[in-house]
Amino acid sequence: MRVSVLILILIVFILLISFSFASEGTVTISLNDSSVWWNYTVNASGFATYSNGNPISGTVSISLDSTIYSCPSTNAATGFWNCTFNAPTELGAFTVLVNVTNTTYSFTNSTTLNVLAGYGQIAIGTVDRIVFELPMLMQDLNGEITKVWARVKVWRG
Repeated sequence: MRVSVLILILIVFILLISFSFASEGTVTISLNDSSVWWNYTVNASGFATYSNGNPISGTVSISLDSTIYSCPSTNAATGFWNCTFNAPTELGAFTVLVNVTNTTYSFTNSTTLNVLAGYGQIAIGTVDRIVFELPMLMQDLNGEITKVWARVKVWRG
């Protein structure tokens, strides 16, 4: 009788230890671009894994600027997840929060998304005038395609 009680206590202890290790995990998050134009399509992806390296199988949601996006669940074999959403229509720095939830726990991580008015190369020039350059392709009347530079010059008056 005494040995069976000790074995039962040992089994419960082992289950508690394995259960506590299973509750620790990480979720990585990566954005296809961290600085975007407003309402730009953003792709977020990453992996959800337990501390022992096993994949976390669960539902995924993204929270951005008080909007929650439901995403496809993680891949049960790898823990990989991905989600597509639109950037806010306002300028600023926003926190993108990913939440992976399985039957027992929630795992979260976050990153910053910058919504900017300008997108592309930085303007060059002096204090009183600035030139924006953008390479473009143009089709001539004969059908030939040529690379050209579109330049916009702005003077301070």
